[in-house]
Amino acid sequence: MTALKIGIVGCGHAARIHSQRLGALEGVVIAGCADPESEAARGLVADLVGPGGDPGSIPIFADHRQLLEAVSPDVLAIFTPPRAHYRPAMDGLQAGCHLFIEKPLSTNAQEADDIVGLARGRDRVVGVGHQYRLAPGLVEARRLLEEGRIGRLRLVSAVMAEAWLAGHGGPENAWRLDPKMSGGGILADAGDHLLDALIWTTGQSVAEVSAFQDREAPGLDVVDAVSLRLTDGTPATLAISGVAPAPLFEITFFGEGGTIRASEAALQLAGSAPDSRFQSISLTAGPGMSIDADFIHAIRSGRAPCCSAEQAMETVRLQEAIARSAASGQVIRLAPA
Repeated sequence: MTALKIGIVGCGHAARIHSQRLGALEGVVIAGCADPESEAARGLVADLVGPGGDPGSIPIFADHRQLLEAVSPDVLAIFTPPRAHYRPAMDGLQAGCHLFIEKPLSTNAQEADDIVGLARGRDRVVGVGHQYRLAPGLVEARRLLEEGRIGRLRLVSAVMAEAWLAGHGGPENAWRLDPKMSGGGILADAGDHLLDALIWTTGQSVAEVSAFQDREAPGLDVVDAVSLRLTDGTPATLAISGVAPAPLFEITFFGEGGTIRASEAALQLAGSAPDSRFQSISLTAGPGMSIDADFIHAIRSGRAPCCSAEQAMETVRLQEAIARSAASGQVIRLAPA
């Protein structure tokens, strides 16, 4: 098996998590790292080679274009702040690379469409880091919905809360609180996972949006309250707080024949009787392959990755619609994808 050479662009926290997983896979070699902050790149390389390893075995570059020219990687893995995803993605595709991009795919729909179009034209695989699609609780919820376990779906309620604003101090996280780099607040960051989880579990797109956002300086949304209508007519609500003391990630699906309540690693089911109570469902399948392993397998097997660029465009379009609705006070209707 020919080794896949992977170039890492952006060497912060997300890169450390994903590059360790990628580097541990059989037939994968981390061939270079690029970051304008040389200290971040050196720190990532030190983590990858481990104690006693040779840091010179993984070259460091200040710019992704230098990495592409010097290393000619098979894969470019992009972990920059979201506003900086576009240029490395387009340059990587032009150079013939497959791409793994940390979510969100991009910060505006036009850039996302450019990436999708070029990847399709170059026949390259683009995977996006929506790892909640592999979470056992959500996988089981999707399966139960597909088999019609709770009958006709009448309402979906998705909630996410965390101490996002207070928890991202320090220089490494400064980009999250700078909209010029992040492209937004809690919605564009952690909230993107909830948007994707709702779309993926229901198998629906969003047809219309009405939203409210509470913002703090410098213009970051820290609370999002959103009413949605899915393409099959089902109403849904999203509640996202980045100023909550305790974490929560949960989606509840209300059907005519029962209710499913799902989180990342747990699922509860209630029947249709008036006195029905939630019962925990045993999840026989534990955590499966990582989003990184899934992406590499997609390249080698020729199948689609867990979350393709085409699928990830959905949340980019939805984020734009939510922001427009909150700013205008109007219901925003989304054109069919």
